[in-house]
Amino acid sequence: MAVHGNEKSLSLPLWGKKRGQVVFMKKRLKKFFLLTVCALLVGCGKQKAETNAGTESTMEMETVREETEQTTTQELKRQEDTVSQERTELQTEAQPETPESEEDIKPQSGGNEQLPQTEQVREETDKTELEQQTEVQPEPVKPETPEPTPEMPEPVPETSKQEPETEKAEPPISYSPQKVAELAVEKTKAQGKVYIPDDLDRMLVAGEISQEDYNACYPTDGAGYLEYFVAANMNEARDISGTVRFNSEEDIAANIAGVYAALPQQYFYIEYHGTVMYDGKECHVFYCYRA
Repeated sequence: MAVHGNEKSLSLPLWGKKRGQVVFMKKRLKKFFLLTVCALLVGCGKQKAETNAGTESTMEMETVREETEQTTTQELKRQEDTVSQERTELQTEAQPETPESEEDIKPQSGGNEQLPQTEQVREETDKTELEQQTEVQPEPVKPETPEPTPEMPEPVPETSKQEPETEKAEPPISYSPQKVAELAVEKTKAQGKVYIPDDLDRMLVAGEISQEDYNACYPTDGAGYLEYFVAANMNEARDISGTVRFNSEEDIAANIAGVYAALPQQYFYIEYHGTVMYDGKECHVFYCYRA
C-alpha cells in the first residue's frame, strides 16, 4: 500500500497533463464531428434543393405538354367538326328534292293505319301496268282509203299515129381537087411565098442553071412535103382538127394556104396526088412541098 500511495502522489502532474490532452482531443473531435455534420447537412440541403428544382421543372414540362396536347386535341376536334359540317351541307345541297312519297300524298284515314302488304303490292302492280299501257299505246290504225284510180286515156287508133320522120341522108357532093390546088397556089403566093416552078423558070432564063438541071429539078427541086387529107364528099369535108366544116373549094384552098403561112420555109409547091381511104372515108390527098 505504501508503494502504491507513493506512486500516486508521484504521478499527479502527469495525470493532469494527460487529462488536459484528452479534453483537448475531445473538443477537437467534437468540432470535427460538428463540421462533418454541417457539411453533410449542407450537401443534403443542396441535393434536396436541386431535386426539388428538377421535380418542379419536370412538373412544369408535364403541365405544358398536357396543355399543348389538350389544345391540339381540341383544335383537331374543332377542325373535324367544321369539315364534317361543311360536308353535310354540301351533301344536302347536292341532293335533289325528293318528291313526296305516295304514302304522304295519299290521305290517311283512321290515324296511322296502313294498308295490308298484299293490297299495297296489288296497287303497285296495277299502277305499273297502267304506266306501261300509257307509255306503249299503239297508234290508232287509220283505215286505208282507196286511192282514186286515174282515168285511162282512150286508146289512139294506130292509123292516127304519126311516125317520126327519118333523117334522110344527104346525097354526096363532089368537087374538083385540081381547082382546089390552083386556088391554094394563088392564095399562098399572095402571102409572099415563092412558087418553086416559077423560081426554076427564072433561073433558067437568067442562065443560072442549064436545061439539063432544069429538067432534073422540075417541079419540086428536091423539096420535102406534107400530106394533106380532105374528104371527097363536101358534106363530110373538115379541117385538120375536124371542127371546121368546108362548104366550098375556096374554103379548102384557104385552109391549105393557112398551113403554109404557119411554116418558116419560103419555097412551096402543091400537087394533087389522087384519092385514098383514110379514117373510113374516101379522101383527096394533096402533097404540100416546102423548102
